[in-house]
Amino acid sequence: MKPIRIFSHVACEHPGYLCEYLEKRGICYEKIHIGLGEPIPKQIDNISGLVFLGSPVSVNDPLPWIAEELALIKQASQAGIPVLGICFGGQLISKALGGEVRPAPAMQIGWHHTTLSAYAKELFNIRGISHSFYTFEWHGDSFSLPIGALPLFNGGCIKNQGFLCKNCLALQFHPEITKPMVHELLEKYTDCLKIPSECTHSKEQILENIDVYLAQQHTLANAIFNWWMDQAYSYKELTT
Repeated sequence: MKPIRIFSHVACEHPGYLCEYLEKRGICYEKIHIGLGEPIPKQIDNISGLVFLGSPVSVNDPLPWIAEELALIKQASQAGIPVLGICFGGQLISKALGGEVRPAPAMQIGWHHTTLSAYAKELFNIRGISHSFYTFEWHGDSFSLPIGALPLFNGGCIKNQGFLCKNCLALQFHPEITKPMVHELLEKYTDCLKIPSECTHSKEQILENIDVYLAQQHTLANAIFNWWMDQAYSYKELTT
């Protein structure tokens, strides 16, 4: 199988649990470290799928690499190559496909109730969790749904938490999060937690039930990743 190409934008928002998932299943992948100045590969016929991770910047910032990633998502969408976007990556997908990304009324940080649509539960063949669960959030922007997108997940503080648009799956929450990654974020972005609120949780709230929440979220992540990898394998079958 051709590799999955993963775009990492900052050291503390790495693939985390996604890499654990891929390695356990013997799925090859490669990482492009944008934060280290690595160039964005333009060729896409040598991969099975694209993954775009989080970033502390906005997709609306006038940075050359953001424009390149938006163009790459458009190219992959037209070619039928599966694309997965997480947080900033999901916002990239929204903007690339005609949606809008705007500052949210408040930052959403911590473990937040998220619901999945009946379509999402059927699509991902989700078992073992109810329609309402906790997901890990850390973002200040929100995205709209592009025309033709199917809503999959909804939240309280910020409604749009995920959609599917053709071959592109956009998620606002972080299914790839691990306990070390949570601690990295808490250490690096501690200023974001100075004024806790309904949408911005305190460090104590975030860590209180972390093991329970992580176990639940990884169950959800497995279902999502299983479905997405099926799309990547299907694309391989069509192109080899």
